[in-house]
Amino acid sequence: MKNTALLLTNSKNIFYTAKATFDGFWLLIHNNKFIVITSQMILGQVKQHFKNKAKIFVIKTSFSDELIEICKRYKIKNLSIDTTDIDYNLFQLLNNKLQKNNISFSADTDTFSKKRIIKNSREIKNIQKACAIVSEVFETVKKKIVPGMTELDIHFKIEEEFAKKHVVQSFKTIVASGPNSANPHHISGNRKIQKNDIVLIDMGCIYNGYCSDLTRTFFTGKANKHQKKIWDIVKLAHDKALINVKQEMKASDIDLLARQEIKKEGYEKNFIHTTGHGVGLNIHEAPSISAKSKEILKDSMVITIEPGIYLDKKFGVRIEDTVLVTKKGYKVLTTAKY
Repeated sequence: MKNTALLLTNSKNIFYTAKATFDGFWLLIHNNKFIVITSQMILGQVKQHFKNKAKIFVIKTSFSDELIEICKRYKIKNLSIDTTDIDYNLFQLLNNKLQKNNISFSADTDTFSKKRIIKNSREIKNIQKACAIVSEVFETVKKKIVPGMTELDIHFKIEEEFAKKHVVQSFKTIVASGPNSANPHHISGNRKIQKNDIVLIDMGCIYNGYCSDLTRTFFTGKANKHQKKIWDIVKLAHDKALINVKQEMKASDIDLLARQEIKKEGYEKNFIHTTGHGVGLNIHEAPSISAKSKEILKDSMVITIEPGIYLDKKFGVRIEDTVLVTKKGYKVLTTAKY
């Protein structure tokens, strides 16, 4: 419809649509054409990227005022707004201004989620490369870990190796040792690695905009019987979920399979997060591999499998891989040794 447009403010969805690797502008799609709303600050980048493929408007007072003027100019009466990255105050501001100018609008939260959930061949190659890099960096850093190093020492070695590969982390790397490993999202600190210690590392990187995610739990020496038992339970849960990844499988059933293995051993209350999540431009995106998920796995989805057991003030174990759903089943993209 000529009087309908879609507004994107989410940088990831803008990247997905227009391949812009920078943010700070809004993208309006009207009659299958791009209209860019930008500040003077990044006008040069916008012109260089879009060349003659977009109409460019520089804000005079504010993004929202410029949006209203554009709607009037192009006689846009219906606006769909991607609200996945808009805070409440901005939403209310847009709501008020659009209503005052008789422009109807609707909030769109899942158009791009549905589009991005299935990866094309280019996206899969980028994720595969990100997974290859994170796997290689993990193996390199693990060999350098010795008692006396702190969690932060390891954290910065990972960042150093990422820098050598010309990539950045896809989320803040977690290095959790000893009792700190019982906290799933521990912030790496100054605790020193001990002899015969348990170390959990959760890490990922971004390659060409696409993320990887990997967790390994290992020992700097010999694990005690209790630690080895918990590690084995988590690995069994991981493998049980993994081997059942295939087209048409319910995401909730994958979560259930992992949870059942842990429940058998009496640790169901210590598995305190979902079994996995989608990976792509964001480190966490659809589909959710959880008990409440309504998603059905499809060819070319990329997900994680990451069961865990966390024993408060003692230790925790999580094992995570990034996995591609294929027509025949699955392909594990993270190849670091367990």
